[in-house]
Amino acid sequence: MVALYFVRGNASLFKGTDIERNIAAAFAKLDAFMPDRMADQIDRIKTLIVSTSHFSKDYSDKQDVIDTLTDTMFRQETCQVQYHSFHDDQIKSFPIDPLHFFERDGGLYLFVRATKYGHIRVLAVERIIAIESTKETFIPPDDFDAEALLKGAFGIIYDDPITVKLRFSPDTARYIKERKWAEDQTFSDQPDGSVILEMSTSGWFEVKRWILSFGPRAELLEPLEMREEVRKELKTATANYL
Repeated sequence: MVALYFVRGNASLFKGTDIERNIAAAFAKLDAFMPDRMADQIDRIKTLIVSTSHFSKDYSDKQDVIDTLTDTMFRQETCQVQYHSFHDDQIKSFPIDPLHFFERDGGLYLFVRATKYGHIRVLAVERIIAIESTKETFIPPDDFDAEALLKGAFGIIYDDPITVKLRFSPDTARYIKERKWAEDQTFSDQPDGSVILEMSTSGWFEVKRWILSFGPRAELLEPLEMREEVRKELKTATANYL
């Protein structure tokens, strides 16, 4: 029961959708089957987990999109989507083969194969304006491993692999060492209390944005090309306060 309520506490992503309503209905049935003498214990279990929607996106108006994606993934059917592209602020229409949902930082995303070109893309569910099944079936790619791909990416963007080497200040070192930032990472403690993190990952833009979020507490050592980009962005940011 504790495990089930923990899962429920992390389902805030689906607030306002049929998924949330179905979860609530399932737990109501579980409560009904519990012996009366367990009522107080169940109430205590409910208080162990506090859910939060902090930074979560709102999918209450995307119920039809989520339903269509779920059905077409299950049936392995190609879809025609209208998608709002963040990069150029345009609405585009194209066919996709929907493969997997995944959650990242309070957002719901999906891996799709571009039907026309065959490459794997990541789409944000909230940017899907409309979707319709073509009723044409597809065969998922045998060489696609969603879990392995997500482990190798720093965020939701995956591209060419990069090796990143950073030095973190002594007051940030413990925080850095407490977390797993990449599947392949190593720490090197320095005499002054700082730590050097070296990791292999992907997602150039997201890694750079993460480094910038530490301000003066992080120094990017490698790769040199990204180091130069970070230097220029910090210089520009500093100029805003002059």
